[in-house]
Amino acid sequence: MLEHFLNRQPGRPWWRIAWWHIWHLLCYVWFFFCYRFRGWGVHNVPRTGPILLVANHQSFLDPIAIGLAAHHRQFASMARSTLFINPIFSWLIRSLNAIPVEQGEGDLRAMRRCIDVLKQGHALLVFPEGARCKDGHTADFQPGTMLLIKRAKPQVVPVALEGTFEIWPHFRSAPKAFGHIKVIYGEPIPAERLIAMTPQDAIRYLQDTVEAMRLELAKTVSRD
Repeated sequence: MLEHFLNRQPGRPWWRIAWWHIWHLLCYVWFFFCYRFRGWGVHNVPRTGPILLVANHQSFLDPIAIGLAAHHRQFASMARSTLFINPIFSWLIRSLNAIPVEQGEGDLRAMRRCIDVLKQGHALLVFPEGARCKDGHTADFQPGTMLLIKRAKPQVVPVALEGTFEIWPHFRSAPKAFGHIKVIYGEPIPAERLIAMTPQDAIRYLQDTVEAMRLELAKTVSRD
């Protein structure tokens, strides 16, 4: 049991893993009662080895939702550098493995850190759209994700979210009190399969896969 606990962040101290778990429990209560949170396909997230979680991006709530269902693999994630301005909030998100990235500037330092995270056997969450979507639909994926896949060769797990845009879209200063949030994890894709494609075809394949999963989720949200 202790081994499974420590494998949530291989090589990290136990208190770091426990700190994440405390926040996981708090957020789960919030999401369960306010947003009727549900997740599917958690078995598709491998328990060991480097994993790249590739997801659509609707809201600031997305990293929380993705972490709630797949709690057996705690992950690092990219976050825009402006979120680190406030020292208290910066400390909090850094303690939860956030990696600052300069948006739109080809931040090679952040990319190197992400590659290191994967090579150390950890999980990493990326939003290839680069920013929150404007209308709830999945925007074009940016090509930088393929650099991570080529360099670190992780298993790639497509992830789709639905409902977070309606609760906290980019034009709202705060989330709605109630709503529905769903997340689904697709079957892992070997890095070699994507590397064998052209970069354009590979990134398009990931985008189409995530969007198809999102559309399926949208049907379940509309029925609730």
